[in-house]
Amino acid sequence: MKKALTILLCLAMTLCCASALAEGAEKEYMGTISMNGAFDLRCVLPEGYQLATLQAEPGRYIASILADESKPAMTISIAYNELMSEVERLNDLDDEALAGIEATFRTEDGVEISYMETAYGTKLMVVKEIVDGSDYVDFYTVYKGYEIEFVLTQTEANAGQPITDEQIETAVKFLSDLDFVAAE
Repeated sequence: MKKALTILLCLAMTLCCASALAEGAEKEYMGTISMNGAFDLRCVLPEGYQLATLQAEPGRYIASILADESKPAMTISIAYNELMSEVERLNDLDDEALAGIEATFRTEDGVEISYMETAYGTKLMVVKEIVDGSDYVDFYTVYKGYEIEFVLTQTEANAGQPITDEQIETAVKFLSDLDFVAAE
């Protein structure tokens, strides 16, 4: 009887460990940025996507995150802004400062601006194109003086179709899982 209980406990522990490992996806190294401190960027790519670094300089990082034509293309841009050097997160800005940032997005296209939060409470400015449907959504935030923009755009295969709520959730999850790890 003790042997059977021991085997059952071992099986239960094995299943728990396997479940925990399956939940925590391995974070992929993206690159390093270093202006207001040096940080290694780590992320969990959405399923079916691959990362292609386009530019990696000390204060700027730009990458494409691409999949097959059925999924929207993603681009991430992280750039240090001296004017934001004292800003820990977008959450720390007052309404006047947020209105100033919003105005920069409104000069180019007809857009609708709203706000969301990552899973950890970081405020995201969500900029959606409203002319001819929403074929791009731009997420903007600030972390430790770095401006982060994450843009979803429809591919040619899906031209004219709006970005879906599910695709927006995928972007928010990506941004929630994006880590700035202090570089050694």
